[in-house]
Amino acid sequence: MTSFYSSDPLAPDQPLHLQQYQERSLLALLICIGIAGPLVSFGVYLRDGIGPLTWVAIALTLCTYGLLLLYLRGPRRLVATLLVYMLIIASGAATAAHGTVRSMAILVMMAAVVGSGILLSRRNMIVSAALGIVLLAVLNVAENAGMLPVPPVHTGWAVWITQTVVLVSLVITVNFGRRRLIDSYHTQHITLEHAREVEHLLRLSQARFQALFRSTPAACLVQSLATGDVIDANEAFQSLFGHRQKDLVGHRPPRLWADLDEYTAFRRAIDGQGRVSGMPVRALRRDGSVFHATIYAEVTDSGSEKLLIAVVIDVSAEVASRHELEQSRDRFSKAFNFSPLGMTITRLRDGMFVEVNPSNERVLGWNRADFEGKTATEVGVWVSDADRQRYVETLQRDGRLQALETRMRTKSGSVVDVRVWAEIIEIDNEPCALSFTLNVADEKRREAMLLNVAKGVSGETGEAFFRSLVERLASAIGADGVMVGEVDASHQLNTLATVWDGVLQPNVSHELQDTMCEQALQQPELLRFHSPTATHLPLVPPFVETGLRAFVGLPLRDADGSAVGLLTAVWRQTPPQDSQIDALLTIFASRCNAELLRLQRDREIRKLHDTLEQRVAARTAQLQYLNRELDAFAYTVSHDLKSPLRSIDGFNHLLREQLAPRLTPDDELLFERVDASVQRMNRLITDLLALARVSQGTLQRMHTDISELAQDVIRQERHRDPTRQVRIDIDQGLIADCDPRLAHIVLENLLGNAWKYTRHTAEPHITLRLEHAANGGPAVFCIEDNGAGFDPSRADRLFKAFTRLHASNEFEGSGIGLATVRRILERHGGHIRGEGAVGQGARFEFSFGSGALH
Repeated sequence: MTSFYSSDPLAPDQPLHLQQYQERSLLALLICIGIAGPLVSFGVYLRDGIGPLTWVAIALTLCTYGLLLLYLRGPRRLVATLLVYMLIIASGAATAAHGTVRSMAILVMMAAVVGSGILLSRRNMIVSAALGIVLLAVLNVAENAGMLPVPPVHTGWAVWITQTVVLVSLVITVNFGRRRLIDSYHTQHITLEHAREVEHLLRLSQARFQALFRSTPAACLVQSLATGDVIDANEAFQSLFGHRQKDLVGHRPPRLWADLDEYTAFRRAIDGQGRVSGMPVRALRRDGSVFHATIYAEVTDSGSEKLLIAVVIDVSAEVASRHELEQSRDRFSKAFNFSPLGMTITRLRDGMFVEVNPSNERVLGWNRADFEGKTATEVGVWVSDADRQRYVETLQRDGRLQALETRMRTKSGSVVDVRVWAEIIEIDNEPCALSFTLNVADEKRREAMLLNVAKGVSGETGEAFFRSLVERLASAIGADGVMVGEVDASHQLNTLATVWDGVLQPNVSHELQDTMCEQALQQPELLRFHSPTATHLPLVPPFVETGLRAFVGLPLRDADGSAVGLLTAVWRQTPPQDSQIDALLTIFASRCNAELLRLQRDREIRKLHDTLEQRVAARTAQLQYLNRELDAFAYTVSHDLKSPLRSIDGFNHLLREQLAPRLTPDDELLFERVDASVQRMNRLITDLLALARVSQGTLQRMHTDISELAQDVIRQERHRDPTRQVRIDIDQGLIADCDPRLAHIVLENLLGNAWKYTRHTAEPHITLRLEHAANGGPAVFCIEDNGAGFDPSRADRLFKAFTRLHASNEFEGSGIGLATVRRILERHGGHIRGEGAVGQGARFEFSFGSGALH
């Protein structure tokens, strides 16, 4: 903002209101002097007559009028200067005419000097003051030297007018100065407020910049251009490059460039243009890894210091995506152009070809030039518009086509069967169809041929199968002879079927030594021979009797890889070079191999059947012997083990009674432990006998009421332990087809376990229900309790004999009950499965197998 204390108050570059104040003050002074001049002149005239002082007053008045006219015409700065000097000179003249420096005219000089300080420049003010001082000096010297006339001592109203004019002039100039001072103060106040507002905005801008600098996801760095030191680095920069702020700020930055040539180009751009925009670089992290980035930088002034502000954007993902896109395009281009399938890209709305690969010429005979700039209808690829419409509608409905069977026209005009795959893609926002076309005419012919051969042999087995196979295979591949033979243990070939010149030959045996058939058997796969001329080949009759041009032999092998047979074909003329012949031979060799193995297995089965009765009798005798041994074992356990155990129990009670008066508490404890061991051994022997007996005897399956058996088991448990309160829920009408005696043992063990393992449960609950029953299948029952449960990770040990999942001091038992249950259910053809969790009870599902179930 321009200062109000300008060297030229009336200069054009001053504020408008200040010029207005100056001009108005100057006009007021001119008017005041213009009015007072005639009055002063007339007053002096009345007092002194026509004298020097009167002429000075008249001249001052006239000059004032002239300055007033000059003011109205425009050069007002000149008017102010002339007015000040005119007043000073007029004051000096009036003082000289009055005769003393004590004249009132001196006041006019002082007022003029005051006005010069307000209205004129500093130089003019100094000049006017110097002029006044000089005039006063001259007048004082002249008065002291008596050179001035003696002034009269009386005063008049002219003096009063003069004094009034001086005072008014002073008031005008002082008022102007005051207004100018107030205006200057007001302007300075406004300037100060504006400066404060600008400073506030600057601080807000700085805070916004700091917030933006800190929170922007782009990496930002501020660096002194003179020293190279880092001024600041935001968190994104630290995270991107891996450097900490304390390692950056106040230091020269570490190496951030992977390529020094890129850094040189960057510095050259900064030094030459002062900025860099979107420069691709490879940056270096603290850990040494390199990544692609784009850098933006600009040099800016911060007071007397130049700063470099750089923004680094990580574009590694973008570069990778671009690279992947380029690779994808390259792969697509290669796949498109080198695909063996005919590939085309057509617009869906009109069928216009956008791109065509070279394989279309091989598939349908059309080349790229035939398709370029044309629609499918114009080219005539589709046999009918209905075929193309069906293709388009299906593609638009499903978004893709999978192996659409249709027909297309080749360039030669023939109609062939094709298989089409297609998918909708967009090219320049235009829906297009990317299609793959495969000519399946040959495949259709091969399928028809295979179907014909397969139908001919599908209903045959044994020798009839082999005869049908050689006849149809010879016809399919155009062979003059086809033979299927079996290789026996003496390395002879026993023919199963042979056709020669369309006539079936009788089956015979041939030696294979030094023949091509022997070579074929030694090959891992197909043996092929071709000759340009007819040649007598070392084969078996009847093929050895004439000249042949081609021979093919395929070995037939067992599962262990040993050769068990041979399929051969011969041609008098060179057969066509067609892969379908090899395919047909391979396919029917596999079928022939399977039939030959089946035939051999049938022979083995017949041999086994002949010896079956003998082996069954031997096995029956062995089982009867084992059963007798098992009965002997049961008797031994019952008699030889239980008798000594009863003796131990009896002697223990007898000894206890005899020593009763002398027994200590420890002795009583020992006797009790012996009793417990005897009882446990007795239960174990009993359980072993039960386990052995469940496998003996014949199952007496009948409709058995499982609910009634379960109620009987529960009554036994309540009788043994009448103090326990257990909630029992047994579904009524549970029927199974089983042996009632063995079913009772199953329920005794399962329900007995549930009763035992709920002993420490506050509210024991046991349920027996039908879990599910499939139509015509066995019923599955479920027994569930809320007792101690078991560790589910040990569930595989539940049904093993002598295996317990709880300590004997917690729950009694021998560990044989569940093994007995499983053996009984397996005899019935059923199953059992258990699950549980510690402290959450157990659940057992079981079934008695097939039968009439409800």
